[in-house]
Amino acid sequence: MRRLALHVERAMVGVNALGIEAQHLAVDLGWRVLPVKPHGKEPLTRNGVKDATVDERAILHYWERWPDANVGIATGAPGPSVLDVDDPNAAAFVLAGLENADTPESATARGRHLFYAGSQSGTIRLGFGELRGIGSYVVVPPSVHPSGKAYVWLIAPRSRTLPPVPPSLVADKQSAGIGELAVRDELVPHGERHDYLKGVAVHLLRGGITDAPTLVIALRSAYEANCEQQPPARADEFQQIAQWAQSTRIAARERNRAEHRERQDAGVEVPSFDVPALGASVAEHSAFIAKLAGLPVGVEIAAVRRFGLRPADRMEIDLSNGELIVFGKQEDAAKRGLWQRIVVMATSGSARPPLLKDQQLVALLSSLCRVAHVPVVYRESEELAETLRSFLALCESLDGDLATPASRYDLIVTLRARDAWEPFDRNTRGRPVLITDTGDGARYVRGGELADWFRFKGARLSGEAFPGRMAMIGLERVEISSRAPVSLYGDVRNRPRPHTVLYRLREVVE
Repeated sequence: MRRLALHVERAMVGVNALGIEAQHLAVDLGWRVLPVKPHGKEPLTRNGVKDATVDERAILHYWERWPDANVGIATGAPGPSVLDVDDPNAAAFVLAGLENADTPESATARGRHLFYAGSQSGTIRLGFGELRGIGSYVVVPPSVHPSGKAYVWLIAPRSRTLPPVPPSLVADKQSAGIGELAVRDELVPHGERHDYLKGVAVHLLRGGITDAPTLVIALRSAYEANCEQQPPARADEFQQIAQWAQSTRIAARERNRAEHRERQDAGVEVPSFDVPALGASVAEHSAFIAKLAGLPVGVEIAAVRRFGLRPADRMEIDLSNGELIVFGKQEDAAKRGLWQRIVVMATSGSARPPLLKDQQLVALLSSLCRVAHVPVVYRESEELAETLRSFLALCESLDGDLATPASRYDLIVTLRARDAWEPFDRNTRGRPVLITDTGDGARYVRGGELADWFRFKGARLSGEAFPGRMAMIGLERVEISSRAPVSLYGDVRNRPRPHTVLYRLREVVE
């Protein structure tokens, strides 16, 4: 019934069968889902399987953005553990004892997926495939394989309760990356050799081996033991795979774990902090942020501004001493090491942020969002428009003609002859100007005067960002230039060619 309701509900907003299935798996079964490249297996989100979610609105957003995306599910608790059978012939004897009406099963392009109750175990390598666990994912129906074949349910999941993993599968097995590599019964053919070696590299990474020389040696051993030798491997093949493995997120995670173990062995403990309770005040969240920033005594969090709701949007933190901490991307505040480096640089070393765990970084990001409870994306346009209205109230009118080169030249000369206007100087004699084009009635303001006023009102807009922010409130940047008129005996080639930047106003601004 729930799936039928989803079909009816989402038909109004154009969500296709892939998106409906993704929401069904998340909402009805509690499986964390993620969008995967159409007709592929690569995640479309930046953080891959870490972005898998059961949040229905997030899933709706994913499949509105990528309507043809395949559906992936994160394996391991709280999701299912998945037996990924790559070679059904080799697994025929095992499958005969595993397949039943109670175990959800799907057909892949060349094998099977069987779904069991999830656990905290990592992926376990088997002779005919893998038992996918924590940190991995699989693609599920109605997705389409790169070969063009569709994934289909042979036995669809009907409830959140799944059968446990059969003990015979894991009785004497260990998670991928632990123990020695198994020797295969058949040699890996040349066409599958590269993918096999990459899988071996991942196996080694998860076992904590991240240095290139050791990876190269292990890859060469796996090649010699399990792969066809003709045609022979390229001289640099193992080195290239090792370098690829070193650059993966798996390698970075294992290096972080190793560093953490070294700190524990050295007696360096990550300090603990009391996370603000549910319903905590803004002041409590601000104090928590200040602690995690290691701010000096007497320095507090004055304000937090978010320039949008997306992880890639900008965020600024104002300190009570006038310093400004800027994150080009909000998500950088929750990345291990980036929070510390950016805070230290922004405060010229006066702040001493402690080393934080992942859970503490998530709590920090939550507090930052609570303090910046009204994202700037919703109010910035109105604030910019109000600043523009106050600027226009100061302007004096000036008629001009932008139709011909001669009239544009005269207008630029007139503008340059005016008394300079300086908003920071109370004794300034000049005033900003509002230009009305006598030809089409369009109105313009000078770019320099407008930028000076926004700076005077406290808007932190760089030169690169200014035109885009003005476009948000309907102003179009226009650059005009013209040569001086030709005199009878003047030098035609070296005539002055002044220029100026104007912003054309939209009528609804006022």
